[in-house]
Amino acid sequence: MEPKYKDILKRLGYDQMVCDIFANWENVKDEILVSERKTGTGNGTIHVFLGAADSDLRKEFPNYYMAVEAGEDTAIHAVPVKHYFVASNLISMLGYVSQYHFHKQESFENEIKDILRLIDSNSSNGLLETSSLFKLSTGSNKLRPYFKQFDSNGVFTKLVRKLLLPNSAYKIYLLKNSSTNQYSAFWLIGFDDLSNFEANSNADLIKSQKTTNQEFNTQQIIYYGAPGTGKSHAIEVATEGQDVIRTTFHPDSDYSTFVGAYKPTTKEIPMRDVTGKVIIENGKQVTENRIVYEFVSQAFLQAYVGAWEKFAANGDQPQPQYLVIEEINRGNCAQIFGDLFQLLDRNNKGFSEYPIKADADMKKQLNRLLKGLTIENPDKINALYKGKDIMGQVLDGDILLLPSNLYIWATMNTSDQSLFPIDSAFKRRWEWRYVRIDNAHKDWKIEANGKKYDWWDFLEKINAIVGETTSSEDKKLGYFFCKTPNGIISSETFVSKVIFYLWNDVFKDYEFEGDVFNDEPIEGKTNKLSFDKFYLTDATGKTVVNESKVDVFLTNLGVKFDDGEEDELDNNDENNEAKRNIANRLLLSVAFPDGSKFDTDDGLTHFAVYYESIKKIGVERVEPIAAASKYHRLKRPVISKERFPEIEESNRYSYEQLGEYFLIKGMSEDTYINILNLCNEQLNLGIDIKYKE
Repeated sequence: MEPKYKDILKRLGYDQMVCDIFANWENVKDEILVSERKTGTGNGTIHVFLGAADSDLRKEFPNYYMAVEAGEDTAIHAVPVKHYFVASNLISMLGYVSQYHFHKQESFENEIKDILRLIDSNSSNGLLETSSLFKLSTGSNKLRPYFKQFDSNGVFTKLVRKLLLPNSAYKIYLLKNSSTNQYSAFWLIGFDDLSNFEANSNADLIKSQKTTNQEFNTQQIIYYGAPGTGKSHAIEVATEGQDVIRTTFHPDSDYSTFVGAYKPTTKEIPMRDVTGKVIIENGKQVTENRIVYEFVSQAFLQAYVGAWEKFAANGDQPQPQYLVIEEINRGNCAQIFGDLFQLLDRNNKGFSEYPIKADADMKKQLNRLLKGLTIENPDKINALYKGKDIMGQVLDGDILLLPSNLYIWATMNTSDQSLFPIDSAFKRRWEWRYVRIDNAHKDWKIEANGKKYDWWDFLEKINAIVGETTSSEDKKLGYFFCKTPNGIISSETFVSKVIFYLWNDVFKDYEFEGDVFNDEPIEGKTNKLSFDKFYLTDATGKTVVNESKVDVFLTNLGVKFDDGEEDELDNNDENNEAKRNIANRLLLSVAFPDGSKFDTDDGLTHFAVYYESIKKIGVERVEPIAAASKYHRLKRPVISKERFPEIEESNRYSYEQLGEYFLIKGMSEDTYINILNLCNEQLNLGIDIKYKE
């Protein structure tokens, strides 16, 4: 163990080295990898096997070993251990994880922000801390030492695992506080061929991920994933402020509707008499509308011409032109693209490798649309094609050639029962970006039967069942499977979109096995929730959603909910009691005198505004104020250094960690506002708290 790390641990009180559990790089095992990175059959239980240090551990904990060998329960003498990670080491690993996802053609930019936020909010003096037990196992007829039962809300579970790759490794050192006999484990994460993981050693991989992506061939990308994961949104964000032409494929799409064709249109023309002369009345030509056939450009040709116009305006750095195809696998791509398929092969400069010849109608249209364009230094492009006058042919409309600034991006729902599978030759010409299911942190709720169920908690629970039942990621639901303008998903929307999808597309072939699909029993007999039970007829004869059955289903799943009960406040002070009675306020923003501001308009949730404000003020200053005011939930303090089971097991509340403190999440926003107001008054902060009644 390097001296500088020993000094850090010594300052924390761990002055005695017990042993090098892994002095050399130990390869990461499947058991601690996140599920999508597992390469083997790890069972999902998070534990770290310490067999390499078994003899040293036996010497340090002889009584524990002897007790277990004598038949005592392994849990009785299990040893609490604090685990320490270096923030700069984790930031270094984040660069490699970004590179890993890039090569897998998966978007990871949002996760980078989340991980950096977690590192920042959980680090103290450059270290992050969590806890577990050193515990023996009696399996395989021998004692086996492990780190087990990691803090479920700690940094190892929520953060460090996200930075471990199938080919990464770790070093672990066990230390002891000789005064208190408390133990700590110090970790370094890396690879077996690397040794230095100081801050910024890999920062360039993080900062330049977006730039790096653009250095590769990104002219043709298909964003794919489960329904509702935000594929279209990802494209919208990436193309914000750019010229975008959109189209959607469907079973009736063909070459003419994608590229262009002659179509009947009306045109105003002069009327003529029998001699052929134009008829003049009152000094004006007499006209009539006649049906004529004209070539009408569709999405592809519009984008193609737009790209060349931008290229002609500035050939050195042309503005990009985007053609976005929604639901690309719902159409017959071979039929729709036709000979344009050949244009999708791009050379290393981003132009089509193989131009195609335009037919007579296309040539006439291109000649008209590209007329007057000039390309600066055309020989630079011609040189890519053995000196042929390619640019002259392009501008004359003789051939089609995709310019380097034409980007064709598409979306694809992997769950669609597509009529037209995409063949492998077509697939090879695209870069594929997987958009996974993630918590968008919108704090959406499902409103049913007087309760507000947590949307993300529902998605996590139902997706686990979908995956287990179908053995597929394709049928899972993304965060934006439902959309809501106000954060509330009504029962009507939930049943018509979510329940309908689950009952008709996901579980119909699996006989709705399991208690989740049980209705309330009738005369003690099991009764299944069929789709028709989610509707009933009201007194007026109108078909309406049966919210009680939505409630039954969500309760079966164990989804967290807010039942609308008033927040608890043990305080007799009239001023605070009055504040308690102010209902339905929404926290919008908090501005500090130094110019710092946390605002929902910047994409923060209401809780995030509160959380970041507490962090800015200093949670150690806020905690005694909240405690003195006797704010509590389920008779537990709203800010504390301890997590209480009443909160963790509640359907309504949860914890969010801030340094060594835990903030209760799920309270009414009145409480957030009240606590911030108290801090403002008592600490003379001069902050401006905005809220909506």
